[in-house]
Amino acid sequence: MYKRIIFNKNLPLKKRLKNLVSYFMVRRGARLTWKPVFGKFYETNPDNFKKTNSTEEKSHINLWKGFSSGINLSTYRICRNISGVSDIRYIPEEIYIADIEDTLNHDPVIDYLANKSFSNHWFPEGVFPKDYFHNVDGEYLNSDLERVEFQDIVILAKKLDYPVVIKPNRDTSGGSDVFFPANDAELIELVKGRKNFVVQERIKQHDFFNRYNPHGLNTIRVALYRSVADNEVHALHTSMRMGRGGSLDNLKAGGIITYVKPDGFMVGYALDRYGRRFDEHPDTLMKFDECVPNYDELIELSKRVAHKIFYARIISLDACCDEKGNWRFVEANVYGQHTIKFAQNFGFSFFGNFTDEVIKYCINNHWALK
Repeated sequence: MYKRIIFNKNLPLKKRLKNLVSYFMVRRGARLTWKPVFGKFYETNPDNFKKTNSTEEKSHINLWKGFSSGINLSTYRICRNISGVSDIRYIPEEIYIADIEDTLNHDPVIDYLANKSFSNHWFPEGVFPKDYFHNVDGEYLNSDLERVEFQDIVILAKKLDYPVVIKPNRDTSGGSDVFFPANDAELIELVKGRKNFVVQERIKQHDFFNRYNPHGLNTIRVALYRSVADNEVHALHTSMRMGRGGSLDNLKAGGIITYVKPDGFMVGYALDRYGRRFDEHPDTLMKFDECVPNYDELIELSKRVAHKIFYARIISLDACCDEKGNWRFVEANVYGQHTIKFAQNFGFSFFGNFTDEVIKYCINNHWALK
């Protein structure tokens, strides 16, 4: 890809050099991000890095060599060894970050669409959690996004049904800075000095999910792809995330995840962040072999919501099922999604049958060529 950038005759030399440096920094950042993660996978189980069939590994390298002359086999070997499934289409994590996601979701406007403070103004009522008030760049806003003063927030806080949720409205990762104040005094204390947040209702989850983990929401991550061929939105994968030991459901927080097959049934086991396997939930002893309720409704609703998120071709929605059996979305993710391992570590290549079209598009329309 470096040669394609520097010899790109469609751009002046100054722009090519700027893109070359930018691409180098992104590639370096991706490599440095994943090096310690791969190290943790090795510590967890050195067999995760066993060499596999040499012919298959060569085919994997040939498939992705358009992006780099030095393909790191760590992703392929981890996915192959954990799942037992050979698929040369597994995307190397570094290439996904530096080349695929940055090309398919390169327009900066998508950050606006993913801001939680705007969800209920962009999507139909009731799809996302009800919001009570916000702070956007230091400005307090009510649920209608009208400016209010801090004393108005104090008055409003006394009228809410607790517990509620306060979380960042953007740039969230791994469930960090999410709190569940039990009364107005706790909420106001959290609000003081904080910027860019949203205060929402706390959704009570369906009994099916309570049986797996009753502490906090267990969410379904739905990964979708807007095809570069015809702009149709396709549901690629679904995964159920669960808390463990009182944690949130995020893997970084200590949660575990199981893959949900296209028929709505779980794949039979779960994994933690570093590939450790669980045949039952360590807290509740529930087996990972049941069917997610109202699964078809989840997929259809996910597609409808994703169709309204423009300028992004990879969209991941975090869904929860409320106590009445209705699907709700906690958030939409359009950038910095560490989603591909949710599928690939279970033996399912992220783009599946769309892999070839994605590779071709991202090589010819790479963000560093513009």
